Amino acid sequence: MTDSYTLNRNYLSGFRLIWQAMGTLSIAADAAYLLIGVVEYSLGATPLALLLGVFAYLLIMNTGYQFSKNVNSAGSYYTFAGKGLGGIMATFQAWNMAFYGILGYGSFGFLGLASFITLIDPAYSSFMYWVPVAFVAALISFLFTHRGMKLSTDYQIAGGLIEVLVLVIGSIAIIINAGKFNTLSVFTTKYIGNISQLFFAMIYSMILYFGTTVSITAMGEEAKNPEKTIKKALIGTVIISGLTLLLVSYAFTIGWGPANMASFATSPDPGLRLFKHLNYILYILLIMVTVNSFMGYNISVSNADSRIFYSFARDGILFLPASVKKIHKKYKTPSNSALIIFILSFVIAVIFGLKFGPVAGGLIMLLMNAYAAYMEHIIASISLPFLMHRIKKLKIIEHIIIPVVGIIILVIIMLGTLMAPEKYPYNIAVYVGISWILISGLLTLIEYIIHPQNVINAGNISIETMDNEVK
Repeated sequence: MTDSYTLNRNYLSGFRLIWQAMGTLSIAADAAYLLIGVVEYSLGATPLALLLGVFAYLLIMNTGYQFSKNVNSAGSYYTFAGKGLGGIMATFQAWNMAFYGILGYGSFGFLGLASFITLIDPAYSSFMYWVPVAFVAALISFLFTHRGMKLSTDYQIAGGLIEVLVLVIGSIAIIINAGKFNTLSVFTTKYIGNISQLFFAMIYSMILYFGTTVSITAMGEEAKNPEKTIKKALIGTVIISGLTLLLVSYAFTIGWGPANMASFATSPDPGLRLFKHLNYILYILLIMVTVNSFMGYNISVSNADSRIFYSFARDGILFLPASVKKIHKKYKTPSNSALIIFILSFVIAVIFGLKFGPVAGGLIMLLMNAYAAYMEHIIASISLPFLMHRIKKLKIIEHIIIPVVGIIILVIIMLGTLMAPEKYPYNIAVYVGISWILISGLLTLIEYIIHPQNVINAGNISIETMDNEVK
């Protein structure tokens, strides 16, 4: 493979990988926007929903963790599927990942930031304000991806450390101020109406972490000693983000009042209100780190998605033009791929934002893409034991039992949301999300008919196969 189509090898340290993923997690932005989706369903049990989300995701993350010991590629979970189940399932995986990647990026990254601005001051709720905000956010993230990972991760490290520090200090201050009102009952179902609400809450609480593994494993071709650094980065990211988000969710629930959390979900920027009530300086700092957090998300996801789509184009699937696999000569980045993602994500986000408003539009897109994200993990988890058996490294617990538990958790959540459908327009999001799984299958069949050899060979390229070719 020529340099025109090859990413920088041995370029990213484990520390940079952690903050690439922390950008995807965007903790302050989660607290300002996505946490509202969790609270809407879990109410005073929000810390419980977040805790369950962390544990569930650790089980699900095991798949990426185990694969990274043997398979490292820009294709991430797409390549995992190809290595384990073959090209047809890899192509099916690619269609799910494309849907998940584009909708997730536009919903949280663009509409989330636009929503945050409009919630601070409803006077800016007109599309004349939030559409330019979304466009600038998309453009800046594209430019960072175009220029390369060093600039991106330098930004993520500086902004991320400040972000975590502000959230931790503010949350501890809220908890201390609450005094006798602190209670562990928020980690029970005392404040939630029925168990089905917890399933919906977990969709959002797990989405908080879902980009983590993909964000790191998509850097597999650029990481230094990826078999070791990717594993460490995965664990380190979940520990830092999990502890911080649990602290924030507990502080917000206690500070607002567990029995009053229904009004939290409908209040404009409730987290900001808590910080403002506590200390005006912390309030201003939270606004600043939240805007930075949304931008960190945009940059990290653009970095990861651009490499994944580059991997699709390199294998000749998803009807992507050949130019998408070309690497920028100077910066060694998949900038053509990043441009495609920038355009598609922005256009779709604007359509949903105009139809439902930026807040509801973003949450609908997130709910819609959750099912594709779940299928992404399910397919990879099924692929894992097949690959490990083939290379004679199969272990019962790590490669079969834990993946099966993760699959069961995801299936239960998916079925739980179907059995307790929400009102319009969120019910439409559920139906479209489920339908996309079938559409992905149909698109895979069409691709197989048109170019069968590309589909059969899909998802086979990793640094291991490239190194073998060189030898």
